[in-house]
Amino acid sequence: MIKRNPAAELNDALITALTEIPFMNALADRRLLLQLVRRTTDEFPDVPENDVNRLHVIQIVLACLQKRGGLRALTDALLTMAPDATGSKRAVELIRTASLNSLLTEAQVRRIHELLKRSERETDHADRRWWRHSAGEASIEIPDGVVTLVAAFDHLGNRPVQHQRMPAALLLVQHVAQHTSGPLEVELNLWASELAEHLELEDSPRLRSVPSGADPGPPIVVATTPELHEPSTDPTGDATEPAREQDAGGSDDSITSDMSDKSDNTEMMEMMAAADGRVSIDDLERDASPQGDAMPPVAQTTPVVPLPKVWGDIPQRNPNFTGRESLLEDIHEKLSRTQQTAVLPQALHGMGGVGKSQVAIEYVHRHSSIYDLIWWVSAEREAQILTSLTQLALRLNLDVSPEANTAVPAVREALSTGSSGYQNWLLVFDNAEAPQDVMKYFPTGGAGKILVTSRDLDWGRVTRSIEVDVFTREESKAFLHGRNPDLSDDDGDRLATALGDLPLAIEQAAAWRSATGMSVDEYLSLLEAKRIEVLEAAPSPDYPDSVAAAFELSLEKLKTVNPAALQLLQICSFFAPEPISRDLFAGSPVAPITEELDATLSDSFRVSRAIRDIQRYALAKIDHARNALQIHRLVQAVLIGRMSENERLVMRRGAHTLLANNTPNNPSRRGDWRLYQALQPHVAVSRAVESPDARVQQLVSGVMQFLYYWGDHAGSEALAQEALEWTRKSNGPAAQQTLKVAKWLGFMRWKNGKYAEARELNAQSLALYRENFGDQEEGTIDAMNIVANDLRTSGEFVAARDLDEETVALARRELGEDDPATLNFAHSLGVSLRFNGEFKRAAEVDADTLRRREIVLGSDDEATFNTHAALLIDLRENGAFLETVPRFDALYRRVLATFDQDAPATLQAARYLAISRRKAGDHNGARALAADTLDRYRRRYGDDFPDTIATAVNYAIDLRQAGELEASRDLAATTFVRYQRMFGPSHAYTLSARTNLAIVHRLSGETQTAYQHNSDAWTKLRDALGADHPVTLTCATNLASDLHAMGRFQEAYERDTDTLTRSERVLGTEHPSTLAVGINLALDLRTLDRTNEGDKILSDTMTRLRAKLGEQHPATLNALRSIRADCDVDPMPI
Repeated sequence: MIKRNPAAELNDALITALTEIPFMNALADRRLLLQLVRRTTDEFPDVPENDVNRLHVIQIVLACLQKRGGLRALTDALLTMAPDATGSKRAVELIRTASLNSLLTEAQVRRIHELLKRSERETDHADRRWWRHSAGEASIEIPDGVVTLVAAFDHLGNRPVQHQRMPAALLLVQHVAQHTSGPLEVELNLWASELAEHLELEDSPRLRSVPSGADPGPPIVVATTPELHEPSTDPTGDATEPAREQDAGGSDDSITSDMSDKSDNTEMMEMMAAADGRVSIDDLERDASPQGDAMPPVAQTTPVVPLPKVWGDIPQRNPNFTGRESLLEDIHEKLSRTQQTAVLPQALHGMGGVGKSQVAIEYVHRHSSIYDLIWWVSAEREAQILTSLTQLALRLNLDVSPEANTAVPAVREALSTGSSGYQNWLLVFDNAEAPQDVMKYFPTGGAGKILVTSRDLDWGRVTRSIEVDVFTREESKAFLHGRNPDLSDDDGDRLATALGDLPLAIEQAAAWRSATGMSVDEYLSLLEAKRIEVLEAAPSPDYPDSVAAAFELSLEKLKTVNPAALQLLQICSFFAPEPISRDLFAGSPVAPITEELDATLSDSFRVSRAIRDIQRYALAKIDHARNALQIHRLVQAVLIGRMSENERLVMRRGAHTLLANNTPNNPSRRGDWRLYQALQPHVAVSRAVESPDARVQQLVSGVMQFLYYWGDHAGSEALAQEALEWTRKSNGPAAQQTLKVAKWLGFMRWKNGKYAEARELNAQSLALYRENFGDQEEGTIDAMNIVANDLRTSGEFVAARDLDEETVALARRELGEDDPATLNFAHSLGVSLRFNGEFKRAAEVDADTLRRREIVLGSDDEATFNTHAALLIDLRENGAFLETVPRFDALYRRVLATFDQDAPATLQAARYLAISRRKAGDHNGARALAADTLDRYRRRYGDDFPDTIATAVNYAIDLRQAGELEASRDLAATTFVRYQRMFGPSHAYTLSARTNLAIVHRLSGETQTAYQHNSDAWTKLRDALGADHPVTLTCATNLASDLHAMGRFQEAYERDTDTLTRSERVLGTEHPSTLAVGINLALDLRTLDRTNEGDKILSDTMTRLRAKLGEQHPATLNALRSIRADCDVDPMPI
């Protein structure tokens, strides 16, 4: 006799019943069935799809049998989709009448049989059929013919399992457990408890899981962490600011949906209030701000304060103040363009009585409306400063005593942190003495400004200054036009540039042209070819001496008085006509220059004397504030013209030696930038790239890197190109120095969007490294990392990730886990993981890299900022829209406090914050910040710079959200064209921009155009990245909306069911992009008159959406208004 298998029988019967249901023939409907099942079960497993109906149904049935609540969910789904279908009725009846035995797996049956047999053997009862008595106590009837405990269980297990009622077989197991002890009792109770949980038996008696009399242990407390956006409460009961997570451990961003194009909403709020019955329309309007229950606080963009609220000790305005317009404009521009302090150390010549204080008074009165606090501090003596700031503490109502030692620090702290309540403040320190005596009273942070007037030139060393120098350009051109009325404005500008705005040289050029009629082009060519001869020409009767002759007398006198001073001046003639720091002349040169000069440079007193002699004969301008001297370009030309070839060679080499003596330590560290800024023009003009000295080559490499970190990417590339050409010629293509420069040039070409050129050069460099130095060389590992970056850029994301994995493994083995280079490579790996849609693993890698970088480099290093931003992008792409906004905002403020507003790191942080604001629902804040960032990118780098294009993509989305469809479409089309030109038609960036453009076309009524864009983009993305890549899923979501708009409702439904299944698997059921597809699928079903199914999907999705984004998020409001969700693609940083 063949033994029955109840589980197999139920399985086969369910499969047969389901295959008889008509809708099960369509893959899209089977996907919908699974979506409904998932709505009422936790963590329902992925079900492998199959185009063959029966094979797919088999997988569905197996999953429902194995998952807790699976059969109940299947019943609900069938009754929702096809309650009247014969197959549905048959399946529901099979589930309703299923016996316990048919619901047990073979493993479960074997296990309980084994435990029951042990119970019969091990229980100390004289009557071997003691379990019958126990069953009787529980009113469980067992026929007399059943003689073993196992047989009794099997007999009872054939009875149907009534919904949420304890089956008799399970009750038997429980009562048997009460007659056992020790491990057997625990195992019986555990088996019964797990089965009861699987069958969702809510009214079952409590099952014991510990032996009788045993200590159950302490109570279990489940601790929950509040969402970041939930306000905490202080002991007084007042709401405090939302908690912000600590930096993990110690850059645009793909595929998530904003799901809305309109955020209004009085009408929507009224509908919500009416439906809810608990909230009034006034309550809704009051809570509609981003600080509502589900929105984190988002920093306001442009606070406007019409008049100062605090106006302290400001001197009366001078009614007779005249002129100084350009000076006032210069002050205002410098104070307005940065959030750091601005200083006016001198006006005009900086002498007493030139009107510095009057200029400051006039500025304050003219621009008082842009500040909410202005305080005038008389700063000639420290006692005056202390008195003034103490009075300010009282005016601010700070909770401090009136003593200066407590009030003054409190003022500084309040203004630095913003706790004073006044963000836009201006402090004027008038008639200040030495910087070290005054700056200790400055606030160290905040968004305010500081204006200083002083006669002390040392202020020029510690902050920015305004001084009067040679002619302004307009003055130069006006002078030239006075003598040459026919001179065009452009030609006047060219002449002034060539002559450095030196009044004497400007007069000479004007006289020359007036007398000879020579064209400007001829004059400039002659000046370049025969500068000395031109400069020796007599300018005019008003100036009897030529420029050269005027300098010649002074040079001869200097040579007689101090030969070393003349040699120092000759060396300086190879520098740029920019300030030359006296620090360059400190200490003995490592390499000898000349006997006289070497002796002078080794003695600071001789250096001071040489500089005094140079100044004495007016051959250079000494800037004591900057501790620098500056030689006009025409003086330099005369000096070089007087030297022999050998002298030029010696003095140029001497210039390189002095520069190399002063090489700063770290190009990426902002503290060293001032030194690099001072050296960079001299490195370029002196042709330092041609020096064979390794120390000079190191300086040149440092300047290349500084220009990148400082934001002059074009300058860095140009210097690297120049250096590579020279080192290839002098050292050969495979030399270490050549390859080092080649790598940097490849990186800068990539950074400037010259991707094909970069890839070719970087591949050559890696091949030469491997051939000449092997894979373990640090230079080789670095070259591998650069090539991985090229692979990412070309869209080969998997290959890039694999090469990054190899690079990181090599670096950790050869260099160590905490080496800065290893951390660079780990950061690159995080980028590759993100581009492959592996956001969770990217977050793990980035969190570890951030922790290490904060320890090794510090929390305010630019590389640390980059990884911090990368981690936040990972979290946002994982769906943490609300939680990441305050963290991005905090990061942006830290970057802004470290760099200026136009620095690359600041602009990137601003772009990331703008994206996060939009995704969190703050469309206005996002748009304002994106517009400002785009404007700054355009002004600094131009429209075709990669980061400019990426920011334009973001801003086009913001415009669409604001309903400005025409402007959005134009900008989106421009970005699409630029990406296509830069990357080609099949790159992910190009296709992402095309997807964004398609949304605007559809919303503008151009449905067919939108469909063509999305259809082609989806096909290319699927082929290049795979159907499950997040960017492909985004495009698929929008493609379904195109189909729906075209009236192709069934196709839209089929596309959405496929996308939702994939999105749940790849991104998770709670991800906003997944929820967006769920909303759209529900609307598909309603359009197809499948209202019951649509309502089921919509109800569940809305619950998740509210929990994820909040009641007031535009996505939630749009879903309530039955507006389909659109998914955007923001370019992630490569």
